[in-house]
Amino acid sequence: MLETIGSTQLLWGQAERPEARGTSLKTDDRSWFEPLVRSLGRPAWKYAFVLVHDVDVAQDLVQEAFAKVWASANTPAAEVEFRRYLYRTIINLAHNYRSQQIRAATLRDTDPALIDPLDEVDRRAGDMAVRTALKGLSVRERQAIYLRYYEDQSFAETARIMGTPHVTVRVIVHRALRKLKRQLQANASGDKVAI
Repeated sequence: MLETIGSTQLLWGQAERPEARGTSLKTDDRSWFEPLVRSLGRPAWKYAFVLVHDVDVAQDLVQEAFAKVWASANTPAAEVEFRRYLYRTIINLAHNYRSQQIRAATLRDTDPALIDPLDEVDRRAGDMAVRTALKGLSVRERQAIYLRYYEDQSFAETARIMGTPHVTVRVIVHRALRKLKRQLQANASGDKVAI
């Protein structure tokens, strides 16, 4: 049974206690949340796109991540901590998405898939050699490269977001750059024609 007190609705038998609402997330005052959504919405979408390579899925992941962050009692209000928390949520959602895709692929018939025109346009957009080289990297390498160079994060901040030691991130980035260089050089030498 609901009882309305002012503009607040309470279930009978439940006292309104801070413990019931969560102490980390201020349910009464969430004015800090909207500016963070505005400032981090586009970078979060770009980060999700790097992980899943699909515009629509990236948008869905970011929306779901913001909803989960909003609902969580552990959401930090400071922008740096909020970003880390949001990006970790996006990483988890992207991992779940990839797992679902793998499961779905094993269940699909062996019929050849039709080419989606939107996927074809997206595939051809931008520098194909770089896109191809980036797709050759592992997910962790793409995460590290994206955070370090596309978002211009420091190695320390990239390590915090990825939940990986600082030295490990440096090694991941170094190896990923080496792979990219080899791949791009191989593509460049394959495109040259002898005269």
